[in-house]
Amino acid sequence: MRTESAEELVQKYEPLFHKVLRACGIFYHNPEYEDYLQIIRMSFFERSQKLDLAQGDQLTLMYRFLCWRVRDYQRKQKNQQTLIEKVMRYDLDQEVSLEDRVLWEDFLARLWPKLSLGERRFLFARLCLGLSMNQIMQAYKVSRSTVLNWKRRLAKRFS
Repeated sequence: MRTESAEELVQKYEPLFHKVLRACGIFYHNPEYEDYLQIIRMSFFERSQKLDLAQGDQLTLMYRFLCWRVRDYQRKQKNQQTLIEKVMRYDLDQEVSLEDRVLWEDFLARLWPKLSLGERRFLFARLCLGLSMNQIMQAYKVSRSTVLNWKRRLAKRFS
């Protein structure tokens, strides 16, 4: 028995992918339609290695799994967008000169990949947006000690 290549397998189940997107409320006119479709294709291929899709119940499990992946991605996108909108509503406390901003952006571009998520959040909120400690706590929904830990870890990196 010949095994199907990845492309053949994905093409064979393409109608299933479109059905999943419709079930999740994502239609063809959505600008992110192709992105979601690609997420489904990759998830499908990874999961199909573990399942025997010839069995009917496995196909149902695959459908549910793909719906879950799309909804999980939608939830993450929504949370990220909400956070960005919330942080952008804060007024900037200070105006930064263009030269200083260019220097900081260059410095951060080199440093950024080496930082943890918390350190990145603190630097972005503090330097780029000029938020106070309390505003950072509210924006990221974390405690004061968490923000202080982010700040301490950054101070260690620079000492």
